[in-house]
Amino acid sequence: MKKLVRDKIPDILADNAEFEVLSNEDYRLSLRHKIVEEAKEVQTAQTRANLVEELGDLEEVIRAILTDASINYEEMDSLRQAKINQKGNFSQKFVMINNNEES
Repeated sequence: MKKLVRDKIPDILADNAEFEVLSNEDYRLSLRHKIVEEAKEVQTAQTRANLVEELGDLEEVIRAILTDASINYEEMDSLRQAKINQKGNFSQKFVMINNNEES
């Protein structure tokens, strides 16, 4: 089982595991798998402390993806703000019950 891990994990685990360095393409794919893994951990967090930790892990993966794609955080945040201006955010807690619009 191959699992993308943080940079210091090989030193921490030393002789208890094997590691290899991914190609750029495999790294990109692994980051996309990792973001889903971290999002699922956010979804299942049971305590506030665990939620904060998992959100931090999720942000770390987001930042790695941004760096890999040569996107700076400000660029992403600018687009996020534009989407808020166009469609709003999630503060009013709406949920869609049905959608009559054709796909």
